[in-house]
Amino acid sequence: MSQPKSADHKTIQSVVEVVKYNRNVIDQKADSELSVVETLLEERFTGGLEAIGTAKHVRLERMDGSGTLICYERIDGTLDGRKGSFLLDASGFMDARAYIHGRWEIIPDTGTGVLERVRGYASFMAKRDEQAKSGWTAQTTLAYWFE
Repeated sequence: MSQPKSADHKTIQSVVEVVKYNRNVIDQKADSELSVVETLLEERFTGGLEAIGTAKHVRLERMDGSGTLICYERIDGTLDGRKGSFLLDASGFMDARAYIHGRWEIIPDTGTGVLERVRGYASFMAKRDEQAKSGWTAQTTLAYWFE
């Protein structure tokens, strides 16, 4: 994980609304508890990060819903008022109670616009939410800086 080169970094929090959620089982065998699953998401971030994210997750899921995930996502919007986009990579785990926990990091040299030199890392938590349109809500905390 990247570390800031100076003390000039900030931490922000955002609520994440999963706007679209498409799940596709890629591989499932009768003699295995694990399935390979792809999910495509569109997310709306509000708070310190005001943006739309487009993500692709690949998950290993057990029959009880627990498992692991990896992800790439493009974020396009404003970070503390600075407009642009960046790419992130993420990993995490799901538990059998429909909670997802993980971390993500801004991929170096992927920033555009005023976010051209942005770096950072974050933690996130997502959960099933029957009140949400997609059935999911999330929160993320991002520490970021500019190189």
